[in-house]
Amino acid sequence: MNQNRKLIISITSEADVMQDFKAGFLQAFNTGSYQPEHIYFSSPAALFQKITPKRWELIAKLQETGTVSIRELARLLGRDIRRVHDDTVALIEEGVVEREGNGVCVPFAEIHTDFSLKSKAA
Repeated sequence: MNQNRKLIISITSEADVMQDFKAGFLQAFNTGSYQPEHIYFSSPAALFQKITPKRWELIAKLQETGTVSIRELARLLGRDIRRVHDDTVALIEEGVVEREGNGVCVPFAEIHTDFSLKSKAA
């Protein structure tokens, strides 16, 4: 795990995604500095469909323990190995969890979730 990696999970519009991407690219290009990684969702429902409460628990346990096998992760969580495997695969597909050696890990030192609800009546 890279102790400097940061993940930002956002609920935002497609237009805002492009603005964020452009700003991050320009910042990295101009300064050569690391920019946080992003995962975007179009709505709270989309976020909570992909990252369920059980998956948040799995993420927190991996951040606490570091790299472990899925079998060990299931034991630590007190959950069925098949369900933990399915949740882990889903989180790998989203980019929150990564495979490392014979185990899995959350490679981010920090995960920040960010979303705002804006009134359209303004």
